[in-house]
Amino acid sequence: MEKEYNPALQFDAFTAGIEDGGLRSSSSIAILACYIIARSNEKLTAKNVVDALVEGKIANYFEISSAISKMIKTNNLVENEDGHLSITEKCAFNVEMLENDLPITIREKAVELAAKTARLELYKKENKATVEKDGNRYKVTLHVSDKDCDFMVLSLYFPSEAQAQVVKEKFQTHPGEVYENLINSIFANE
Repeated sequence: MEKEYNPALQFDAFTAGIEDGGLRSSSSIAILACYIIARSNEKLTAKNVVDALVEGKIANYFEISSAISKMIKTNNLVENEDGHLSITEKCAFNVEMLENDLPITIREKAVELAAKTARLELYKKENKATVEKDGNRYKVTLHVSDKDCDFMVLSLYFPSEAQAQVVKEKFQTHPGEVYENLINSIFANE
């Protein structure tokens, strides 16, 4: 009985940095990239997809970067002037045909991580945070913005640069929560 050839079963990808259960096939990595872009509710850049798969230890950085680049060159993906990716009909067809060859846990984790990285990038773009040395302390200035308009600017001081950087990173991860908690504290009934 002759076995059917399945390119998804070829372990031809670099595996540095991926966990057990991660993708070890170049074709599987390419299909997953298409799948993420097709199924995500967020606008995604190549960086978002790469960061998500590397953070999740699903695929090697060089493999996913190469896969996205090849898919743009072969008209499976289109990159607009803002850097956001969209799938073509060719890619959509491949996703429909091959998505079930990828484990559901990998698919769900990858889409979730890509959305998270896209939101984080947007938060960092829209909500600025800076750290400046001010004498013997560090000033963190947080801007909660809506497009080009700041609707809250908050400055905080910390004794060390490390503490200031932690606050900056936490703010950029969840700017809406910081704003909401502050407003709720101000208007809370005692």
